[in-house]
Amino acid sequence: MRHLNQTPLSSRIIKMKDIVLITGANGHLAKVVSQHLSKDYSVRFLTTQKRMSSRNSYFHWDIQKKYIDYKALENCKHIIHLAGFPVLKKWTSKNKKIMYNSRIESTKLIFDACKKMNIRPATFISASAIGIYDQSLEGHVHEDSPKGKDWLAKMACDWEGTASKFKEIGSRVVQMRISLIFSKKAGFLKYNLLSMRFGIGAIVGNANRKLNWMHVKDIARFVKESINNKTYNGPYNLACEDKKSQEKFIKGIKKNLFPYAIIVKIPIFIIRFFLGERSQIINTDLSLDTNKIKKQGFKCEINTLEQMLEIKK
Repeated sequence: MRHLNQTPLSSRIIKMKDIVLITGANGHLAKVVSQHLSKDYSVRFLTTQKRMSSRNSYFHWDIQKKYIDYKALENCKHIIHLAGFPVLKKWTSKNKKIMYNSRIESTKLIFDACKKMNIRPATFISASAIGIYDQSLEGHVHEDSPKGKDWLAKMACDWEGTASKFKEIGSRVVQMRISLIFSKKAGFLKYNLLSMRFGIGAIVGNANRKLNWMHVKDIARFVKESINNKTYNGPYNLACEDKKSQEKFIKGIKKNLFPYAIIVKIPIFIIRFFLGERSQIINTDLSLDTNKIKKQGFKCEINTLEQMLEIKK
């Protein structure tokens, strides 16, 4: 006779966590996303660095050689595709090809592997960028606004188009049109804080151009919501409520953290001289419409410069 306090075996079965595969393992965003998911999901990574594949949960892939470790995809329920060679690298023909392949060809590689293994992820979440839009647009730019004709926009269109192929195998596809990713550990904010710590704050080009941004932790929250909420679908502009101009933003950092810093204005022609065609990346002046994520019920937790500066990490 079973002891009265003995739990039936059926109720003691532990539910297995869904497996999530994240690409771009070495990127800051991938690391923060994995931290947000690790409690509720079993997280795996795809990495181009072969030495890292010796670690648990890390699997090697080589986009150029069209190689992927199929073990990474076994029983995979959700894929978060964040890989992409940095677009701020020099736009040589060689680098442009790497930038393109690291986004589009890598997506095709994952898709083909899923088809070959008969794996049908419930969700495929892909990074994208606001560079997809016509940069001359005025007014609020929403997800259906006209796309650009330049090289960066065409790459983003191909990126999203390839991600959409996952619909063919029954996956729900979410494309994140990411604005500036703010974090004290990486990117735009990190280098501006470092510069101002040493006494120099820079305003590049048009001082009144709007900065569209979202904190890395809110992007990670959006990823998790996109997995959990099956109504999330298609492209989303990712930006918080704050629409400060570049000048107000830099002056806000000075006021709150580095009152001794000197602010200098750098004409855009100087940036164009050094960066060439790439200068368009740091000279955008779009006003992103975020009604679509609001309608989903998603709210950023970090919406002001002051809130962001209070974050320790």
